[in-house]
Amino acid sequence: MKALLTDLYELTMGDAYLRSGADGWSAFEMSVRPNRYRNFLVAMGTLEAARELANLTFTDEEIDYLRSLGKFSEDFLEYLRNFRFDGDIYVVPDGRILFAREPVMVVETSRIKGQIVETMLLNRVAYQMNSASKAARIYHAARGRMLLEFGARRAADSEAAVRIARATYVVGWAGTSNLEAGRLYGIPVYGTMAHAFVQSYRTEFEAFLEFAKAYPESAIFLVDTYDTLAGIEVAIEVINHLKDRLKLKGIRIDSGDLVELSRYARRRLKEAGLEDVIIVLSGDLNEWKIREIVERGEADAFGVGSEVAIPPDKPVLGAIYKLVEDETGFKHKLSKGKVVIGGSKRVYRYYDGQGKLLKDVVAHRNERYDGEPLLVQVVRGGEYVYTEDSLEAARERFLRDFSSLPEEYYDLDNGVEPPLEFSPSLRLK
Repeated sequence: MKALLTDLYELTMGDAYLRSGADGWSAFEMSVRPNRYRNFLVAMGTLEAARELANLTFTDEEIDYLRSLGKFSEDFLEYLRNFRFDGDIYVVPDGRILFAREPVMVVETSRIKGQIVETMLLNRVAYQMNSASKAARIYHAARGRMLLEFGARRAADSEAAVRIARATYVVGWAGTSNLEAGRLYGIPVYGTMAHAFVQSYRTEFEAFLEFAKAYPESAIFLVDTYDTLAGIEVAIEVINHLKDRLKLKGIRIDSGDLVELSRYARRRLKEAGLEDVIIVLSGDLNEWKIREIVERGEADAFGVGSEVAIPPDKPVLGAIYKLVEDETGFKHKLSKGKVVIGGSKRVYRYYDGQGKLLKDVVAHRNERYDGEPLLVQVVRGGEYVYTEDSLEAARERFLRDFSSLPEEYYDLDNGVEPPLEFSPSLRLK
């Protein structure tokens, strides 16, 4: 986390707080505003953000740059030079499902330290949560079919590309085409071929044959470079030519009417006695297109990229970070359409007798409920103390929470109210 990955006003406010002596204990809360296409959210990036905040410092070069702006007092620059986060952070851990309007992160520290990290934390968490929440909807739509993440070439930058791969893997996807994500996180990597490979040979038959000879363990043929129906026939010919020398074999269709083409492909494969050949579909897929293919077409796996890199139905998640309490009491935000209830909060989850999520109770930090705590303390006195932040632990948390959702929360078309109950102490009088 870069200390100057922030907005100017975070630091000008900090300097003003320091000059006026308004640097007492404060609580800041990150949450997400409601959206009809996000009946639930998936926490992602919260642990990374908390871990990096616990280690945040300002370098001499950064201090020199701030001095060059002529906007900050020397006392404030010295404050930043000695900056060390020494507060407490509570987060909803990666992979857990939560809902709009409840806190995903609570930062309790001095006012200046809590204020100047606002942009850094939102930048780190909101994008990853948006991709994870979109990917979870796609995971539901796929109904158990393999999902592969192909989003690197559409991502905002290289860091985003890696984080998309991580987010999709946490929410149940099989793997990614991104080798850097595979290297960093141990995520399984997958790939087929590009149209350029087919175009590089005189015929489709020659291209498919050479690829199969090079990779008999996993030969997936891209059949839509020229004519998809003809490409399917060429793939069948090559597979029959090599007989049992191919361990995994399949075809990928990346364009056209995927419902009709996939049905045709399955029929021809069955007629050729190739029931073990898999069908992979790709090409601007989202949850609605995948739902239609699952209902009417044929597919064993889907490759999805653009829609999780920058979800067009909700390209910006609507995450916010607000002061909610200080030494003088609760801090409500009452702006029309943007109300935030004050109070440093905790969340407790309740389930019915069948293990389905019943409700979340949002309570003040000093209240205690007997439900399952959703927010957990990950930084104590500036030290990162959480130990369950592996990728597999996050994936397990998601799969458990996802299976506990009542059926209405899986709806891809209609919004439902979050199952939230606020304790009496948090209700606006």
